[in-house]
Amino acid sequence: MHSSNVTSDDVMSFFSGAGGFSYGFAQAGLKPVIGAEIDKDACATYEKNVGSKCHNVDLSSIDPDFFLKAVHGREPFAVIGGPPCQGFSTAGARDTCDPRNNLIFNYLKIVERLRPRWFIFENVEGLLTSGNGAAVASLVTEFLRIGYSVRVQKVNLAAFGVPQTRKRVLIIGNRFGINFEFPEETQSYASGKSKKHSNKPFAPTLDQALSGLNGYAKTRSELCSYASSVPLNDFDASMRRGNETGLLSEHFQLVDAKDAEIYSLLGQGQTMKDLPEDLWHESFKRRAFRRVQDGMPTEKRGGAPSGIKRLNGDLQSLTITGAATREFIHPHENRPLTIRECARIQTFPDCYTFVGNAASVIQQIGNAVPPLAASVFATHLKRIDGKYGSGLATPRQKTEPRLFGYFLTEATGMSYALQKTEGLLRNIQQQQLEFGNL
Repeated sequence: MHSSNVTSDDVMSFFSGAGGFSYGFAQAGLKPVIGAEIDKDACATYEKNVGSKCHNVDLSSIDPDFFLKAVHGREPFAVIGGPPCQGFSTAGARDTCDPRNNLIFNYLKIVERLRPRWFIFENVEGLLTSGNGAAVASLVTEFLRIGYSVRVQKVNLAAFGVPQTRKRVLIIGNRFGINFEFPEETQSYASGKSKKHSNKPFAPTLDQALSGLNGYAKTRSELCSYASSVPLNDFDASMRRGNETGLLSEHFQLVDAKDAEIYSLLGQGQTMKDLPEDLWHESFKRRAFRRVQDGMPTEKRGGAPSGIKRLNGDLQSLTITGAATREFIHPHENRPLTIRECARIQTFPDCYTFVGNAASVIQQIGNAVPPLAASVFATHLKRIDGKYGSGLATPRQKTEPRLFGYFLTEATGMSYALQKTEGLLRNIQQQQLEFGNL
């Protein structure tokens, strides 16, 4: 018997960031025992809130045996993580040679060494078309090689109650050949171009997500009180839970009169291009001009330049990134969002405390997996794994690892780049058929 309290129920988190993924798992009763993150501030934030050890290490170079020893050789229930995604992101210039892209395969090596029952791999949607689909197809092939049956799916986390459009690629796998589906979506959503209307209730709107936050401070050291002594809606109530002081940190903005005047010219849903050109930021002018003049290939351009944009309070927010406190203007006030407002939109509760300067903290928040969505997927893993009494039996005989399926887009049409990816994944499944693996 090991003296450690580590059990095979344990979850291990890698590329842990500020702990959004892990916090959500903990809320579902699967608190990770170990995290690992290269950023010192994020590591400290993780430990402060998740409450378990986060190793401040470089996962591109550390030997996975380090973590195997940390759990005394036991095989964990799940490994979770989202390797850095800047090399794939559609928000900036996309570089398939970015060395950070290799981190997705470092994650795979960790899974191979630790042999968890399940893994969840999270990344930006740009991964799907990186290298004309070769990145995701290689990753799937490698997961199959090391014995995991997988599903690949692009999801919009708004469909699980997150008050923002947040499109992400998830690869989920298990090493027992258990066929499974992704959790059923619970919400409709509408955020700019991202819309999905069904008979399901709408995810919280931005106005609902920010309800209860009162005014804002002008300095970071100042704490704020709530707008009311009682929560104003269910989302507000869920965000207040655990905040015993009743005070809000990170709810501050400093706006000069000139900027406030510019913001006042924007209606909800409008962006910098809706302003007179003499009010455009210099960086916006350069990006807008470059896209027209230099013939830069589409895949290198990144997202369309929009500079500042006033969010629509009746819709879900746009995707929260590290630039949100500079570029996202409050729907009703002439100022950018505060850090605390961004944290709420990412479903971090108000009691969540962050370590680092303001620039570090908003980056931690922008990079995070929303805890609410993480909790949904953690609960789903428990439900479909026979270990937790779901009724699904773990196969007695080893089955050949399979790509059970993939879902790449909600759109009726598919871009040329996505068609290439779909073709590669279809070939993997076709080979399974040919070799009698299905």
